Amino acid sequence: MNGICTNCHELAYLRCTACKETWYCSAQCQSADWPQHKRGCKIQQELNKINDRMAQQAPEKPPKGRCTGCNTRWDKAEGFVAEDVCDTCGYRACESCASHHSNGTCYCEDSNFGRLYCEMEPRWYHTNGRGQAYRGDRHPEPYGEPFPEEAYEPEPRECNNCGEVTRMLKQEYL
Repeated sequence: MNGICTNCHELAYLRCTACKETWYCSAQCQSADWPQHKRGCKIQQELNKINDRMAQQAPEKPPKGRCTGCNTRWDKAEGFVAEDVCDTCGYRACESCASHHSNGTCYCEDSNFGRLYCEMEPRWYHTNGRGQAYRGDRHPEPYGEPFPEEAYEPEPRECNNCGEVTRMLKQEYL
C-alpha cells in the first residue's frame, strides 16, 4: 500500500503511525511537515478512536415493516414487500434496494444477506453496509469467463472467512 508524500508529493511508502492517514516518502519529509501536520494529526487520532468505537457497535436492527435502504414502508396491498432479508443482522431490502450496490448491502462483514463474499467474484461494492470493504480471501465460482490460472495462489489453503480448503485468488486480482 502506498500514497503520495504530503510534503514533497513523491511516491510514499511510510504512513504517520499516529493518525494512520498522512503519507511520507521519508523520515526527513515527515519531520519537515510536522509543524503543519501536528494539529491535524491529533484531530485525526480522535476521529480514528470514534470510528473504531462505532465499528465495534452492532448497528440497530432496522424497524420491521420498512426497507433499511430507503426507509420505504411495506404495503402489501400496493405490492411492496421485502425482497431480501438478512437473518444475521436484520437488514431488509425492497426490490429496488436489493439490486442497488449500496442500499442492497447488509451490515454483515463477511457476507451479504447470508451469501459469503469469499464465494463471490470481487466487486468494489462488497462492504458491510457502512463503507468498510470486505478484505478477506476469495475463491469464487466464476460466472461466464473463468479466471486465468495465474490469478490463483499456487497451493490450496484454508479460507480465512469460511474455512474451506481450496486455491484462493491472489491479492492483485481482488
